[in-house]
Amino acid sequence: MLNSNSFLEQVLARSRGREPAESSVRRFPSWHYAMLNDASRSRAIEDAIRKLQPEGKTIFEIGAGTGLIAMLFAKHGAQHVYTCEADHQMFMVADRIIGQSGYKDQITLWNVPSSTAVEFLPTDRAPDIIFTETIDCGVIGEGFFSVSEDIVSIADSGTIILPQKIQQFGLLVESESIINLNRVREVCGFDLSILNEYSTRSYFPVHSRLHDFRLLSEPVLLRTYDYRADNEPQPAAIRCNRPGTAHGVLTWFSLHFGSEVVTNLIESGSHWHQAFHPLAEAIPVSTHQAAHLTLNNSGQVTMTLEDDHA
Repeated sequence: MLNSNSFLEQVLARSRGREPAESSVRRFPSWHYAMLNDASRSRAIEDAIRKLQPEGKTIFEIGAGTGLIAMLFAKHGAQHVYTCEADHQMFMVADRIIGQSGYKDQITLWNVPSSTAVEFLPTDRAPDIIFTETIDCGVIGEGFFSVSEDIVSIADSGTIILPQKIQQFGLLVESESIINLNRVREVCGFDLSILNEYSTRSYFPVHSRLHDFRLLSEPVLLRTYDYRADNEPQPAAIRCNRPGTAHGVLTWFSLHFGSEVVTNLIESGSHWHQAFHPLAEAIPVSTHQAAHLTLNNSGQVTMTLEDDHA
């Protein structure tokens, strides 16, 4: 995807008769800035690390980013932190930051994906702690299932995995505003609905506070993810609490780092968006109507209604 900021920088530089310096063109996602400035998230993670008492322990982190988490483990006494970052530019950033941190001798950083990094780890023992935050607003979009396989391949029964579990909650929503982020009909008298053949079927990010929507049900726990478990989807029972037209399911997560929880709940002020999972077709629902929601491993939701009189 073309990054508009980087493109503008290149255009301006060429208009001045020079090419932009390679190092000045950002290729990693801009959400890194928002994530790092999310004080409640950073504070919760550091508190979780401190409570683990990592003194003298070996850590493996998947997804180094800027190196912040690795440095936090080193700061709190970890014997050694092994971490990997697949994005080359972000790897270079992390390498520079760690290099000036005072903890570079405690941290080994690799520019490889986790599937390769697990082959580089010392083989005499499993890591004491494995940490990853490779999730997106809908949990699975940064490779949850492949990361889970990598973790299982190196963890033993004594390895602590952070987060210990991820819970994904959701509720039925009626919202023309949100669904119109993913569809189009007639514009200026022309039928543009062919574009809808390319609409997202699984989920897309949305700052729900910026949109008008009606809640058609109470929140329910849709899925619980565990890096050691099977993680097969199961139907979740819901009951509609008002009539309306269900366009999809709005979801958010809770990451459990021991006693600390990081969430993108609507009211939390988190840097993360919520996820919106559109239904294949809008479905009319009535008050007290029971239904089951199933969120599959691709993030696509299906809804099965029960009889109104059941």
